[in-house]
Amino acid sequence: MKIFVDTNVIIDILLNKANFVEDSQKALELGFANGDRMYFSSSSVTDVYYLLRKAFQSKENALDAIKDLVVLFDFVEVNEDCILKAIDSKICDFEDAVIDAAASKIEADYILTRNVDDFKNSLNLVINPTDFIKLRV
Repeated sequence: MKIFVDTNVIIDILLNKANFVEDSQKALELGFANGDRMYFSSSSVTDVYYLLRKAFQSKENALDAIKDLVVLFDFVEVNEDCILKAIDSKICDFEDAVIDAAASKIEADYILTRNVDDFKNSLNLVINPTDFIKLRV
């Protein structure tokens, strides 16, 4: 399967967010263990870096985490086509619309996100980590 991972799932894991880290981490582990291809948006890397640098109070630690993402994930380039699709999208939040367009670009089986409701009107199937775990076990 092709799984496009939303930024919030990565942040939940890297910042150890109490209510979300366990399921987010397990969902990714199951995806990797089952041979799923895991994708991440190239446009989201700067957001992740910003949040990590702020939380870690360290540029080096934030960059180390980014290096790990590069090893683990296939990155999807956000190009002009993605931006134009996002502009025309019925998804309210532009950032989520860009994620949806990038996931469509690779014909993802699912967008894995904690915020399923944010992807109403998505062109893709959307699943939260808890339901993904049930699907892959």
